[in-house]
Amino acid sequence: MAGVTVRQVTSADLPHLEERWPVPGDVHAAHLRAQEHAAATFLVAWSGDEPLGSAKVQWGGPVGAAARDAYPEAVEVNHLQVREEHRGRGVGTAIIAAAEELCLARGRRQVAVGVGLENDGAARLYERLGYRRTGAVDTSEYDWVDADGTVHHEVEQDELLVRAL
Repeated sequence: MAGVTVRQVTSADLPHLEERWPVPGDVHAAHLRAQEHAAATFLVAWSGDEPLGSAKVQWGGPVGAAARDAYPEAVEVNHLQVREEHRGRGVGTAIIAAAEELCLARGRRQVAVGVGLENDGAARLYERLGYRRTGAVDTSEYDWVDADGTVHHEVEQDELLVRAL
């Protein structure tokens, strides 16, 4: 996508990122903390100073137990999100490409993404990018807080899709 730069977030970016793209639950800061502990790389797609989307490259492998057992060498790209007003313009593809470049630079040759079983649109995108379905499905359960402070409980089933680089 023209005019989009995907780069690793720095601590100096955090206040601006949180101001321009506030998300409940302190998600940006949590991703940055994981990066500071070398567990992940937090990527954000920018157009000028406007954040368009983000993802976390999880260096320790897939998060789900079934996925981790089946693909222990894979690097998982997770928490990929594109702000609604910027969807359909190649932002997600640019983020995935940047994540794959990071993996190659570190000598990692297998990349994975988890996709909700009900998220056919995301699965189609990843398949167009060369990812293949694995049949490895994990269930995750978590709470999140919306902008009004309401706690929501979610249960998701995600299938791992994998690509060899």
